[in-house]
Amino acid sequence: MHAIDRLCSDLGLPPGNACTQDWAYELPEEYRTLAWLDRYLQAYHAGGYPLDARKELMTLALDVSNDLLSSGAGPADRSIAAVLAALSEGRHEHRDLIEYWSIEGEPLGDCFALTPEVRRIKAAT
Repeated sequence: MHAIDRLCSDLGLPPGNACTQDWAYELPEEYRTLAWLDRYLQAYHAGGYPLDARKELMTLALDVSNDLLSSGAGPADRSIAAVLAALSEGRHEHRDLIEYWSIEGEPLGDCFALTPEVRRIKAAT
């Protein structure tokens, strides 16, 4: 089963449609809350998912965390801190996500709200 199909089935998420290019980034707003973020992270840690599904879950968790940070949440928020800890622990399997979110070489004013936190993780490797 394709990673996204399995996650949608297991978590009750909408699968997107033929026009969906980046499922995790296009998930509707009602699935981009702290409560859902906790569900994604719980599935990431306890779901027994293969690497492709874990990468989709981390992509989704980072994007939702970025949205929440952009809306005024802080990086010390329990849910966001847990996502960042999971990213740091899995930094070897998530190198591509760390590169994407760190936007190396760009001024922070031109970056994601999540970028400073991801840069800290990248610098620690």
